[in-house]
Amino acid sequence: MNWLTDQFAKLEMGKISAVKLKLAASSATIDSLYRAGNRRLFKQVLLGTLGLVSAFMMVACAALPDSGPVHKGEVNIDSRNPLSQLASGPVDGSSPEKLLADFQQACAAGTYDDYGIARQFLTSSQRRRWKPQEQVTVLNPKTELKIDFDSETNGATGTGQPSLRLNQAGISEKFRTEESIRYSLAKENGQWRIKSLPDGVVLTSSAFKNAFAKRNVYYWSSDHRFLVPDPRWVPRKNGAQHLLQSLFTGPSDDLAPAVSAPVTMKKIPSNLVVLQSKKATVELPDTIHLRSQQEVDQLYQQLRATLLDVSGIDEVALSQDGSALEVSSEQPAASPKPIMLGVKNGQVVEESSSRSGLFTSQINPDEVITWPTPSSPATDFHVAIRGGNELVRLQRGKAPVLLYRGKNLRAPQIDAWGWAFTGDSTQEGSLIAVNARGTAVDVKLPTDSKWKIPFFALSSPGVRGLVVWQVGYSFQAQLVTIVRGEDGTPLQIIPAQDKTEAMRDVISAAWINSGQVAVLQGGASPKVQLLGINSPDESFEAPVNAQYLVPNPPDGNVEVVSDRGSRLGHIEQSWRVVGSDIFYPAYSS
Repeated sequence: MNWLTDQFAKLEMGKISAVKLKLAASSATIDSLYRAGNRRLFKQVLLGTLGLVSAFMMVACAALPDSGPVHKGEVNIDSRNPLSQLASGPVDGSSPEKLLADFQQACAAGTYDDYGIARQFLTSSQRRRWKPQEQVTVLNPKTELKIDFDSETNGATGTGQPSLRLNQAGISEKFRTEESIRYSLAKENGQWRIKSLPDGVVLTSSAFKNAFAKRNVYYWSSDHRFLVPDPRWVPRKNGAQHLLQSLFTGPSDDLAPAVSAPVTMKKIPSNLVVLQSKKATVELPDTIHLRSQQEVDQLYQQLRATLLDVSGIDEVALSQDGSALEVSSEQPAASPKPIMLGVKNGQVVEESSSRSGLFTSQINPDEVITWPTPSSPATDFHVAIRGGNELVRLQRGKAPVLLYRGKNLRAPQIDAWGWAFTGDSTQEGSLIAVNARGTAVDVKLPTDSKWKIPFFALSSPGVRGLVVWQVGYSFQAQLVTIVRGEDGTPLQIIPAQDKTEAMRDVISAAWINSGQVAVLQGGASPKVQLLGINSPDESFEAPVNAQYLVPNPPDGNVEVVSDRGSRLGHIEQSWRVVGSDIFYPAYSS
């Protein structure tokens, strides 16, 4: 309740005064009733007032718990702090420093009022020119923009350390370790106002997460077989509209070589999507020409996958020129529940919502099976490493079947096309892909990357990946894109980003979700480093006995396995035991 009291203390004085007037009026009414001797009526009014206050306090406390046990429940990804939407205009007599500080607060609430209050801090001419939606610069957690004002030039400089910069489509852009934002101020009607400033806004980390939500937009793979997620940050208010604006802007640069040419718009209508009840109707402008029923169906599947991630949308429809567009009556199958494969007492076991227990037939004790890797539950292509040198296929109730023999094979990764990626982790530039028939292909690597590859991780459905390169005792991670032939055969990987700074003691790598991949570093100070797609990187301490990461954890929390087989999840910024006695666990994506 102290938190609630503190928040209400921050509200504008005008609102507090209004409350005081109402309370004064209520107090005067009660006093007059009591003095008039109408004690019964006084008692009714008093009890009613106390009831309302009690109800308010109960609702407030129920909505804002600050203690008690943690209960697992469904998270509404569109929920936000209502107080973050409050902003006040400039206060008369404000110094330049206070004006700029209050301006930052108004920008934090800008997505909720179309930056109307933030524009009040600008001169009349600048209000029309400023484009706040042009880009968003997000500062490192627990830091703010530091403002320095020069009274001689009436200029101000804001300095900060960004963790992320996004363009209007929610795609990340490069930034420097320390950025400087320059403002010019002038007096207008006797009050300081901002005369010039760059387009875009600068937000603290907490303000950014209150105003923006992370979502996926989807594009078809180059062969139109699979939808590929492309994570974006979009404003929470009018999220569906902003999400489609991001979609029709086109894919991130790293994804473009691996997806089919998407439908794009140069000018996106402001009413592209209409929400009614739980149905989202996308009104396509006449500039989009769909030439066949297949193209209509493909666009519909794209839009449906993108919009159903928005809270409150259960149905998607297409319309053009005021008429509904018919789509194929065949709806996409519901996403199958993930399965987990692991090793227990030397045998491959499975866990899923429908079954658990031994997966393969009894394995010869002399055959050491590691890294069982499940494919999508809709397919039947699961693999593992046998004896460190053989890639084998796993089938329920059957003995493992040899697919490929090599040396020092790394943990395999399976894509949606039915290819398993592995290779010699001790040799330079060794990346092999093997299909269910045992056909193996060498995947071409960047010409300047002839290092060892101790770890390779693949994101679903198999377009984005992470390579961990090694030279001596030094490691560098790099996000890559997998380019395929017309039949889905992987041909080469191309860099999607520059290599990270040098790391030491890397012992595992795994994708956590479509937008984040984790790298586990051991040594005296073990830690997990998260690399994000169009998101800031993060890092936090790992358990001292962590051995490897769990791929595709179903709850979206980083999971590691200890040297004793305990599975630990990083939940609410602490490590908690979520399973035990299963080694090398991996979930289907």
